[in-house]
Amino acid sequence: MVRASITLVETSSQGHIALVFDANFHITDSTGKIVASTSDDVDASVAKIGGANKDRIITVAFSQDGSLFATCNNEKTVTIYNTANWTAVRSLIIAKRATAITFDPSGAYLLIADKFGEVHRTPTALSADEIASKPELLLGHVSIVCDVKMSHGSPSYVLTCDRDEKLRVSKYPNAYNIQSFGLGHTEFVTTIATAQFAPSNAVTGSGDGTLRLWDIGSGQLVQTVDLQKLLEPYYTDGRVRMGVSNFEDRNAATQRYGVLRVRSIEGQRMFVAAVERFPVLVVLSFGEGPALVNVRVVDVARPVADVAVLGDRIVAAYAPPSGETDSDALAVVLEPTNGDLTTDVTLSAALNALSTQQLEAAAPAPSIYVWGNKMYMDPPKDDEE
Repeated sequence: MVRASITLVETSSQGHIALVFDANFHITDSTGKIVASTSDDVDASVAKIGGANKDRIITVAFSQDGSLFATCNNEKTVTIYNTANWTAVRSLIIAKRATAITFDPSGAYLLIADKFGEVHRTPTALSADEIASKPELLLGHVSIVCDVKMSHGSPSYVLTCDRDEKLRVSKYPNAYNIQSFGLGHTEFVTTIATAQFAPSNAVTGSGDGTLRLWDIGSGQLVQTVDLQKLLEPYYTDGRVRMGVSNFEDRNAATQRYGVLRVRSIEGQRMFVAAVERFPVLVVLSFGEGPALVNVRVVDVARPVADVAVLGDRIVAAYAPPSGETDSDALAVVLEPTNGDLTTDVTLSAALNALSTQQLEAAAPAPSIYVWGNKMYMDPPKDDEE
């Protein structure tokens, strides 16, 4: 038996850390102590979160003020929780499977991106005399929307990216008014990061192995960071292995540098990126120009599945162990120390002491290049392509 790995990690401005494992999640405080959980395998003193539909959770988000937390699972159930008492304040079924969610700056609406290429929004709370209606359509793409984020400052924009290599910047809430398109990626765009310290810019990551800095007002590509130049030695010395060409990881027998997630580190004026397969984090400072400068590769113990930022600390969730000799650690936390990033031993130990669920074997995470493939289709029911 092995411990289930963390599939998603999200943090809040109030110091909460959400750790998702399959259909359940723990909420910890900034010391790693569980304060609420959907799991039955926790102490009686921990607040039990109800209202959760027990299916695999695929995306989560906190509101900007940390007062709300939302989840969406594989059965298209969206649940919004009040983080003061962890009660469910809204639950709804959406029409299409979600890919990403985010709250608008006010926290009054939750934005939901889906595999149909649309972004809808729904109120986070309903008054007693209101009747729940279908989520409002905000905007549409012609392919899967991979991520959705809000800009900082005024005017307010909603940023979306898709499988057709595009970044779209739309005015909010009138998102039919397109401000700009960011064109330049050559593969699907997986992730967007915006930052309070850079309200006019955004950073995207893609299956093309690049991080790109954009001017969101004009859509101008400001800078491209080629990850192959940084990370190719990990293939040549065997620290990273190429995949196997099968349905779960198709066309994988090649060197790839797909970006899983980019986050901003507000207090340090930095961005951090996780790259599929790689036991590293890529850290970039935001400099004058604007420009991404002082690009660093920080080694960690295992490939990273997701990354989030808690104040100035980086919380990285590990992908499932690939061999019997691998550690079963769930996560690592890095903190800035004298201009370097070092392990926060105390918080890392607290997170790694948490119990998740027990599995017969660790299931490998599906590659982003499966759904990123433009010939994407759902796995056959008989497990044969």
